[in-house]
Amino acid sequence: MKLSSLSFIAPFVLVAQIFAQASVALATPTAQATWPTDQAGLTKLASTLINGWFAKIAANDPAGIAQYMQPHVQVVDFQGCADLAQSLEKIKGLASKSPSKASDVVATRVGDSLVTTCLIAVEQTVDGKKLPSSAAARIGVWQIVNGSWQMAAWGSLHMPEVRPAPSAPTFAGDATLNAEGAAMLTKFLTAQQTKNMDAFDGMLADGMQVVNFKGQKLRADMVKGASMAKTQPAVVADARTTRCGDLTIVTCNLTMGQSIAFNTLPADPAPFLAVFQGSGDSAKVIAIANTNKPK
Repeated sequence: MKLSSLSFIAPFVLVAQIFAQASVALATPTAQATWPTDQAGLTKLASTLINGWFAKIAANDPAGIAQYMQPHVQVVDFQGCADLAQSLEKIKGLASKSPSKASDVVATRVGDSLVTTCLIAVEQTVDGKKLPSSAAARIGVWQIVNGSWQMAAWGSLHMPEVRPAPSAPTFAGDATLNAEGAAMLTKFLTAQQTKNMDAFDGMLADGMQVVNFKGQKLRADMVKGASMAKTQPAVVADARTTRCGDLTIVTCNLTMGQSIAFNTLPADPAPFLAVFQGSGDSAKVIAIANTNKPK
């Protein structure tokens, strides 16, 4: 099935057909995924997954793209968040060229999840306008599903020089789950804003990673930044929550102004992604993508 034909198929039919095509590869015995035994192996695995996914995007291969993604994946970029069906449509519209290989790859294992960040330079077009060609940070969370590595969440900071206001997602999601995710995220951000550092630190998993306007950051960077920043109360809007195994993926349009050293993040809505592992009070954040940036 060629990508050009996808726009004529309803989203739920589109996803079903794509996964039917991808299922053969996912079920192949030789594709059984395993965890590397050292850091070098983790980094190599992360590079292979990211580069492989972008190769499918550049090849205009929707079944190959979907093969790397879980049914309840969420993807966030400067325009907002998207589920699987909408992501495939958006990827088609980017008209991506062959990207450079992922650089500065950082890979961490958090429980049964692989958290990856990297820099990628790729030619992409949004609404007929080319995005900057410079390398931009990305973050992804992967799990082993049916013997293959599949993406649970993805965040991209590739955006225009002037970030436009985001739109609300086109998928509704589950209202109860959305409210639960919004509450989890609000609790986390409130601890940051009120400088309840013990609570904030306790909600960050070892190995968690972040991408924001400063690039790729680790847990220690997050704690240090939160302790130093002057942060306004968070306003969470358009929250969407999905679950992939033991992960709760929460996206929203977040309004939260911040002053960090000589940088000021405006109190404008910006797409935001947080991935929690576990549930209830024991849930910990393993990945964050914040698309807000200084004007």
